[in-house]
Amino acid sequence: MMDKAANSCLALAELSKHGIFSFDVESKKFDYCNPSFRQYVQVEDNAIAEPVISLLIHPDDEAFVRQNYRNLLKSNKKKTLEFRLILADQSIRSVRVEAFNTKTADKRQVITGIMEDFTAYKAHNDTLNKFSNKKNSLLNILSHDILGPLGTIQNLSAIINRKFINQENQEMSRFINSIEKISKSSIAMVRNLLTQEFLETAEAELVKRRTDIVAALKAMVEQYQASDEVTSRTFIFSSSSDTILIQVDESKLLQAINNLIANAIKFTEDSGRMEISVEEEQDSVLFKLSDNGIGIPEVYQSTLFEKYSAARRRGLHGEPSHGLGMSIVKTIVEWHHGEIWFESKEQVGTTFYIRIPYE
Repeated sequence: MMDKAANSCLALAELSKHGIFSFDVESKKFDYCNPSFRQYVQVEDNAIAEPVISLLIHPDDEAFVRQNYRNLLKSNKKKTLEFRLILADQSIRSVRVEAFNTKTADKRQVITGIMEDFTAYKAHNDTLNKFSNKKNSLLNILSHDILGPLGTIQNLSAIINRKFINQENQEMSRFINSIEKISKSSIAMVRNLLTQEFLETAEAELVKRRTDIVAALKAMVEQYQASDEVTSRTFIFSSSSDTILIQVDESKLLQAINNLIANAIKFTEDSGRMEISVEEEQDSVLFKLSDNGIGIPEVYQSTLFEKYSAARRRGLHGEPSHGLGMSIVKTIVEWHHGEIWFESKEQVGTTFYIRIPYE
């Protein structure tokens, strides 16, 4: 019965579109590689040795793969990782591997796993993330561009109605009331849109992928830099390296950073300055977001990350706070097993720090 089951499993493996393999740790050779695996790595020999695969791993991913391999040898948990291969024809393929540390009946330590070529999926996902991040940045920019004038119209119409329209001119009073009502409704609509967009992004399932966070942040900040005239503020980006690869949910993490930038815009005077930086550390990546705004009063600092915190304040142009944004930012960071903290001084500015560990 067992022989039949084993033969059935082997037949399925041979037909699978995913690469299936079994790697003997001691001999450093593959006991088994199905046709799809050999096709992925463009090697015909069934007895592929570890050095052959090592030579195919992209140089930028080699340290990452080796560290995860060492971790896998010490654990009996499934390990999922994504990395790139440079094949014989010099094409670069992105692969996802799910690997298991097991022992055979004769006590040999064996790594078994499944390899999937997800190059096309990754390119599609990267494009979606790119436009999602651009959309979030543009929403923050447009909200500033729209809410400012609408707020001014609302305030001026209220002043005109109160000071200059008398009881005899009821028709003019009705017009002014309509202007005030429409502008107030439009402001509420834009604010609700932004709040709902952030909440929906935060509530979606966490999907971590290996991401070049420098490229992602640079593209996001470029949207703000292109809007300097709209927001009347300067945005500066810096990085310790041209490329920093980290396992994160790109959309969620950048939405959290977007929210911090939006808050900085709310509490920074026109012609203010925003600095966003990312830095590699030994076991983590450190993000810093600094502004030279009005700062956070000390009385509010201890409760800033709480839901419906008393720290919620209207922005410099009357933008409201619903008290949820900072608590969700903290939640997103904690989902990544990270930490967030800040330093702030009134009338000097605020710096937020986010530290995300490598996995």
